Amino acid sequence: MEVEQPSFDLAKKIEQKAAVICVVGLGQVGLPTALSFLKLGYKVIGYDINEKLVRNLEGGISPLPEKGFNELINRYLKDRSFSLSESPDVLASADVIIICVASPLDDTGFAVDMKFLTSAIEAVVKYLTTQKLIIVESTLPPGAMKKYIIPLTESLSKKKAGSDFLVSFCPERISPGNALQEFNENDRIIGANDDRSFWSTLALFRNLTKGKIHRTDTTTAEISKLAENSYRDINIAFANELAIICEQSDSDVKDVIRLANTHPRVNIHKPGPGVGGPCLPKDPYLLIMGKNFDNSIIKTARSINDSMPSHTVDILMKTLDSTKISKDKLNVLILGIAYKPGVGDTRYSPTRSIVSSLKKEGFQNITLHDRFTEDGLGAKFTSDLNSVLGSADCVIIATAHAMYLSLGTKDFKNDCIIVDAVRLFNKVDFLNSSLVYIALGA
Repeated sequence: MEVEQPSFDLAKKIEQKAAVICVVGLGQVGLPTALSFLKLGYKVIGYDINEKLVRNLEGGISPLPEKGFNELINRYLKDRSFSLSESPDVLASADVIIICVASPLDDTGFAVDMKFLTSAIEAVVKYLTTQKLIIVESTLPPGAMKKYIIPLTESLSKKKAGSDFLVSFCPERISPGNALQEFNENDRIIGANDDRSFWSTLALFRNLTKGKIHRTDTTTAEISKLAENSYRDINIAFANELAIICEQSDSDVKDVIRLANTHPRVNIHKPGPGVGGPCLPKDPYLLIMGKNFDNSIIKTARSINDSMPSHTVDILMKTLDSTKISKDKLNVLILGIAYKPGVGDTRYSPTRSIVSSLKKEGFQNITLHDRFTEDGLGAKFTSDLNSVLGSADCVIIATAHAMYLSLGTKDFKNDCIIVDAVRLFNKVDFLNSSLVYIALGA
């Protein structure tokens, strides 16, 4: 966006990189945010109430398996452009406050829990002694900024948004494992309800991203963020329903999707054992939170994707029904614990539900492997794949980590049942082997 910089002081200070940035919450979004602005030459303060996290960061240890993070943290700590604290007092010296705290689902599983955002705002308002820019990156339900966050800030601080303090909503658009590159390349949305808040936020972000910057109001920005992830969830649910149709029709969903996607206006995603991570299982519910729908494609998609872990186990059960193998003696190995390839994040991982479904079916010997995490999800965990692969009677491939691509038919036990829930392998490779290969959607 080609625009001129307005002439008020805070925007000038931001444009000249003289502004001090405080990032509140140093997790999956906050830490990449802090490092991205450090790379631009800003002085950044990281504030998090998790004392252990802060101490580890001060020792140069990143909680995220992002390439190069430890080196960057140590570099900016050494040159003193990056400081860390678990005390909110550091907010006093900040010109820009970027809130990146979690916005999880509450105990009902269908609405957002605002306690972390509320705590962050309660901390921030105590230090609004000068005009500051508050940017919220945490994912929010429609209208949360306009109806809750901004009024709460005004009420607690006795100050006015747009004049005494500036505020905007700028949803993150990063993918774990590739955070810094996506911060630099992806388009950004600035949701602001007044000009001064927009201009100041633009002064900050236009040097950060090579992508386009799009202006809108806070509510539209909130909905657009949720729509992005809801679209993906719905698309994956459609792919999963196609997979089930193909299983019942003696066809292969990979061929169906490949052919359908040759149409210039069709882009069907890949099916799988479900969806996980911090966004897709949560954001669709935030989008429809408080709304009344007799029929909802969003709810239906959530239901389909939530059913896929048990469907994966059903595929195995149907195969076992034709054999005389006892479930309680069957050694089951699950390859992949993280919710997606190349990361160690197990939040809402389909593997968790697969383990639960296996236990309900009576399976007693379950072992999990993943190179990126040691979270065994209540089952036995191993980091030594070779030690268990040869003795596994059944292997469920739940995450398409690149290291599993090197596996061949000779790596598995004779007569092993392989349930490929992520379509990692080609069926033809198993045709002349003793292995029983079952693929989702085929």
